[in-house]
Amino acid sequence: MKTGRNEPCPCGSGLKYKKCCLLASASLAVNELTPVQQVEARARAFAEGDFAFIYDSYHCDAPFRRHFPMRDEYLSYARSDLQGRYRIHSCKILCDDMPLEGEARVLFFLDLEYGGEGHQSLELARFLKTADGWRYHSGQKVNREQFTGPLEEVTMAEVEECAEGISF
Repeated sequence: MKTGRNEPCPCGSGLKYKKCCLLASASLAVNELTPVQQVEARARAFAEGDFAFIYDSYHCDAPFRRHFPMRDEYLSYARSDLQGRYRIHSCKILCDDMPLEGEARVLFFLDLEYGGEGHQSLELARFLKTADGWRYHSGQKVNREQFTGPLEEVTMAEVEECAEGISF
């Protein structure tokens, strides 16, 4: 029988499973995912407050890691400042490619709510292959309002152009 995320951890620590032994398994789970699967898993993890998975899915050279070089520091920040403040309505993959060996890009649409306000954006995510699997390196994000046509017609080149080189 599988332990639920909010159930007591079977190790006996007294913590919920998601705040104990599930954290240790996060890095193993990310190793097996393709870039497209990672985008979907990262959206779910963010909505569920699984910040360990999010941290473990970042590439070691990601700009994010310059701000949070220590995992525990990020987990503490995320639990106090981010947890429960986001609600993901949808995450839709628009297209993906692997133009270079060891590098992949995924364009996706994200519809979320933060602090009671709706936000819709497109993100062009860049993934790099490591010895342990694919890792999220960086992304370029633009507001949905910048594109008037159907989502399916938005291209990676258009997002790159609108983002004007801004990468996070």
